[in-house]
Amino acid sequence: MWLDECPSFWDEGRVRPLVTESGKVVLMCDSCSAVWPTLADFKEMEHVEPDEPDWAVTAGVHVRPGTVRWASPQDLEVAGMSGLKWRP
Repeated sequence: MWLDECPSFWDEGRVRPLVTESGKVVLMCDSCSAVWPTLADFKEMEHVEPDEPDWAVTAGVHVRPGTVRWASPQDLEVAGMSGLKWRP
């Protein structure tokens, strides 16, 4: 599922919910890998670009390959994001 098209003018990816190893749900472009730690950050177009070796998004939250997964509807409900207009 995805929320919106990536707002980056150079990209055509989709913004999808991602569950991090710490259990936090963040939004991530499935193409350019921009990450928005919160929905408010997405609305303000304030993203981070996590990079090796720590892949940090915020303190204690990272998107290190192999430690994340795309969010399920249940994850979105727990994160308070189930009411958004998600596309299949």
